[in-house]
Amino acid sequence: MSERGRQEPLRLRPHHIFCDTFLPQGDLGRGEEFSHALEEIRELARQRAGVTVVVTEGPDQLCEHCPHYGNGRCESPMGDEEKVKRWDAKILAGLGVSYGERFAAGELLALVREKAPLEFCRTRCPWRAFCGVEDSVD
Repeated sequence: MSERGRQEPLRLRPHHIFCDTFLPQGDLGRGEEFSHALEEIRELARQRAGVTVVVTEGPDQLCEHCPHYGNGRCESPMGDEEKVKRWDAKILAGLGVSYGERFAAGELLALVREKAPLEFCRTRCPWRAFCGVEDSVD
């Protein structure tokens, strides 16, 4: 997945847009391919704040690199596709955005930082002890 010279938009589901902002760099227990893809997306968004991100319903281009992705869906033991869709819905509502909306990466990152942490992050997210979203708030 060489993102460096790409012009087409990034397709990311809500929890990847929001949560990946706060997760630490490095191995997240999803393997080298996933970690590499995540870092490429993060780097692209940092270096080209104007790159378009499309809020995507269901599996996105990052999911495709996850070892828990199969049969066109998330099969993670921490949350299968149905559970992940509920997380995505909570994040959509918290950010006040809809599926299919397009944002410049810099604009979307600013929105995420403005709204963080969401109530879902504080009370229900299984990654909350790991991600650092609470530490990011002034």
